[in-house]
Amino acid sequence: MSFFIRKGGGGLPLGKKRKAAPEKNVAKKSRKAKEDEEIDSDGSDIEVRDDAGYESEEDVETAEEKRLRLAKVYLAEVEEELKQRRGVVDDADVEERLREDVAAEKGKLRKVFSTRLTGLSEMGPNYGDKAHKLAITCVCISPDSRLAFTASKDGGLVMWEVATGKKVHRVSGGRRGQESYHAGHCSAVLAVAVSSDGQLLASGDLGKNIHVWNIKESSLEKLHTFKGHRDAVSGLVFRRGTHTLYSASWDRSVKIWSVDERAYVETLFGHQDKICALDAGSRERCVTAGGRDGSARVWKIVEESQLVFNGPQTSIDCIALLNEEHWVTGGEDGHLAVWGIHKKKPLSVVQRCHGTDSTNGEPNWVSALATRQNSDTVVSGSRDGLVRIWAVGEGFRSLKQVGQISLKGFVNCLAISGCGGWLVAGVGQEHRLGRWWRDAAVKNRLHTLAIPTEAIPTEENE
Repeated sequence: MSFFIRKGGGGLPLGKKRKAAPEKNVAKKSRKAKEDEEIDSDGSDIEVRDDAGYESEEDVETAEEKRLRLAKVYLAEVEEELKQRRGVVDDADVEERLREDVAAEKGKLRKVFSTRLTGLSEMGPNYGDKAHKLAITCVCISPDSRLAFTASKDGGLVMWEVATGKKVHRVSGGRRGQESYHAGHCSAVLAVAVSSDGQLLASGDLGKNIHVWNIKESSLEKLHTFKGHRDAVSGLVFRRGTHTLYSASWDRSVKIWSVDERAYVETLFGHQDKICALDAGSRERCVTAGGRDGSARVWKIVEESQLVFNGPQTSIDCIALLNEEHWVTGGEDGHLAVWGIHKKKPLSVVQRCHGTDSTNGEPNWVSALATRQNSDTVVSGSRDGLVRIWAVGEGFRSLKQVGQISLKGFVNCLAISGCGGWLVAGVGQEHRLGRWWRDAAVKNRLHTLAIPTEAIPTEENE
């Protein structure tokens, strides 16, 4: 049984045969044959084109020659990128970059980055303007690390300047019943995602809608609204390098959309409970967190198959890729786990990673999770107001806390910029999914922290 539903049937109902194609006009056939016979045998009546018989170099090259040509193009791109970044490039730099790319493709790259975050608690965060009336629920950062986008329970979207914490643009939320004419969302927004070229922003809400926005210099312009989920949209991500959008929902399905064509592509089923989050890299696959069904799943789009990963955890509410073959999860039961595609159980688990609630003895819910891909760095957030920094060990088989940042309120979302220069956290008076607890003294704000370019000395690494 396939778990994938594609758009359109493409076939005929059972028991019905195709009709034979109608006969072409016989007179046209005979006239065409006569014209063919009247062509001069010397070819003098045939118009000769300048490019007749021309074959491009790509048409005649062998498979080996094609691989060589593409390798040269890729090498030139790498050298140009390194030159723009460092100014001077030597063979050792190029060789190191190529090794990293190979390791990243194989899912083995784990660059040490966490040491740069260990001293952030001493530096303190910058506070964004108070722009959201209710708790912030999600955040993402543009690929150039210049802009951050937040959304909240009030249905509003805000575009920020990361370096200054200044509000650039706001799309206010509407009320129920205003969906037909309000430009933005009319219910709580649970997910936002930005495309890898920085042109598009997607946002999904409790009202089952996905809005796609064109990112301009200082504003957002709505391009399209996708509808199709039967419950709240809980996760969004663009496949890297494309405008293919993956969406997860509480209706237990994942849907794939082509933003350029404004089209629905297919639906993926398999989870037994609400899907709470998803992530994706450059491959045609995504990973999802299945909430209280306790499973993480890897969806192989091309192969139309899924891999199911179960562990001791009772809920998986957050998920983030470390690389193409490893990811981390967190949940209501307070666990933090590292997974690999080749093993069905977690490679490493930390239980009650954010401690225990003193009032009821229950573990603090891991409500936010972010990674810097192809590195050893994981950051997590919870209702205890702490952002904890974790280092993933060799072989992805250990997790060690190397620092923490104290913020007042519920840490509902986290993101690390692509350049590695910023950590942003969305904080609210309430948990992003409900109103079980509330701290009226907290401000619903975005916090930005500048990450040093080098490791900050601590007692452990001095």
